[in-house]
Amino acid sequence: MAEYHLLTTWRIKAPLTDVYDAIHDSLRWPEWWPGSEKVEQTAAGGSDGIDSIRRYFWQGDLPYPVVFEVRATRIEALVAIEGRARGDLEGTGRWRFAQHGEVSVVDYEWHVRSARWWMNLLAPLARPIFIRNHTRIMTQGGEGLARRLDTTLLDQKNIDLMAENGAPSRIPGHLREGGRINPQVVLMVGIAAGILATIAQIALWRLAGMPILETLFRDARLTAALLMGPDVLPPPATGQWDILLVATLIHFALSISYALLPALLAGRQAFGPAIVAGALYGLGIYFVNLYGFTLLFPWFAVARDWVTLLTHLVFGMALTGGCWWFARGDRKAMAPRELPTT
Repeated sequence: MAEYHLLTTWRIKAPLTDVYDAIHDSLRWPEWWPGSEKVEQTAAGGSDGIDSIRRYFWQGDLPYPVVFEVRATRIEALVAIEGRARGDLEGTGRWRFAQHGEVSVVDYEWHVRSARWWMNLLAPLARPIFIRNHTRIMTQGGEGLARRLDTTLLDQKNIDLMAENGAPSRIPGHLREGGRINPQVVLMVGIAAGILATIAQIALWRLAGMPILETLFRDARLTAALLMGPDVLPPPATGQWDILLVATLIHFALSISYALLPALLAGRQAFGPAIVAGALYGLGIYFVNLYGFTLLFPWFAVARDWVTLLTHLVFGMALTGGCWWFARGDRKAMAPRELPTT
């Protein structure tokens, strides 16, 4: 399981009692916290609230919901609230409260591991995206709380506690840095889109009733033959580590290279048109791969089918969607900010 140890600190100009009451009453979070879709109480617990259980439904910027239950293990008024999470995320959450003059300081620690298989599969590459999604939700919470209390969020800090020496990890949040495309983002988006396309292709093979392992090994040989030559093509289509390794490296090298164009064009369209453009881009890649490449490597013609076509559409949409999401950080950084009045 992929683990996450994150710390968010809010500094908000408001009485601590008001801040504490708003956070303690999590059943009303959806009224002021964007991303908090619904909160349900499934067990009342004791008179002090200990052992009460609430189910949380979250929807961040990523296209998937997160649902988990939290059992309260500690409630100390104006000091701390702690609980154990179980569901899509498992672990502990801890709120801590302090007052410094007119400023309330709120720390939230989130020590969890992901329970969804696909999140664990993507975690080595998509971990920064997951963390950034959490950071975005916490930012919405701090800003929403300030609006709720009709005051100002003075500051927010986000720290990845798993980073060396507890320092904030450097998470690539922008597509462009210094006017240039951030290669980390291109690498991340390309690999993530390649993984997503592979998962989609396997699901479509299953839907079409095609033998998954046999078809996977066949396509691996088709791809590996680009470097290893056509001698690796003859059946039986069984798995061999060297062929699978070469095919995987070629697959992700092409995925990353195909991410360059969406990265250059990202930010010029709204999300909907960007996804449509991604589908068209995937369609173009399909014709390049399955018709252009076959002029030099004719063995690819055997892979021309509706499954491969739909897989390329998913791949193109994943590329443009990923680049668009990172380009959002560029737009927000460039947007003028209103300074709080005093």
